[in-house]
Amino acid sequence: MNSQSKKPESKHWSNTEERGSSFGIMFLYHAFKIFGATACKVIMLPVLLYFYLFNGVARGNVTFFLKQQAKYFGHKPFKRRHVFKVFINFGFGVIDRLSAWQGRFDKLKLHKSNNQIFLDMREKQQGGVIIISHLGNFEISRIASAENKGAKFNIFMHTKNAKKITQALEKINPGYGASLIQGDGLNMKTAILLKEKVEQGEFVVIAGDRTPVANEAAITSVTFLGETVNLPIGPYVLAKVLDCPVLTLFCTHTKAGYHVQFSQLAERIAFNKSSRDVVIQQHAQKYANQLELMAKSSPLQWYNFHDFWKKGKA
Repeated sequence: MNSQSKKPESKHWSNTEERGSSFGIMFLYHAFKIFGATACKVIMLPVLLYFYLFNGVARGNVTFFLKQQAKYFGHKPFKRRHVFKVFINFGFGVIDRLSAWQGRFDKLKLHKSNNQIFLDMREKQQGGVIIISHLGNFEISRIASAENKGAKFNIFMHTKNAKKITQALEKINPGYGASLIQGDGLNMKTAILLKEKVEQGEFVVIAGDRTPVANEAAITSVTFLGETVNLPIGPYVLAKVLDCPVLTLFCTHTKAGYHVQFSQLAERIAFNKSSRDVVIQQHAQKYANQLELMAKSSPLQWYNFHDFWKKGKA
């Protein structure tokens, strides 16, 4: 990596303790029910300012991303207000999730691209793997799809560093925890469970931009914004084991509302021992290319507050 670009030192994302509290989330939820979304966003501003000022690691990581983005696409550098805007967008996105959980999709103004790919799979009762990212607000699209099309999303993720938040969200939205599958590693028991869910027409959701918790060496190198970064091999190994279609899903906020975008990454992912590394790297690069396009159009919705750039520590 360019030696002139400095980035903050940080530990693996899974070892970063959650910030905030279940009380804060519940307070926000009740304020939302009483005063509505707009008032909640005003209430949340000083809280977001606090986290911006006192979470130097997150602020530094967002700053580094914005510098890389501006350098790669050749536009004017971002300013400090843009870094703070990322924190604001993240916080306001949480309130939008509350609106979605309340079924107020009219306020969110959803617009969809390539949605037919998803609809065709639902029509055939075909399950699959959906790779998401920490850019945008995936939860909005998940709730909307479940409400309107009856789709079920099983989120394969690490939750041990966010127990309080998960418990609070379960109180707000009963059933939220049931859709979570602890994702420290893919063992035989979990693989069988996920295989059954896909065969029943359900979807397994996994992030493609976080290195694994149990095995930090399970990574592949790709090019992103002109630099080499490491991404997890988990999504592609999982897709191979489940033998199912692989989609990517991005949900970003625009002036017109939320834009939900599906893309098919692969009909199937297959490899043997000799082709494994090459096939996985090729698919991870395709994902990185899509993530790069989203980073170009929605840079202020980059919510990877952890160190995305440090090898093996994204």
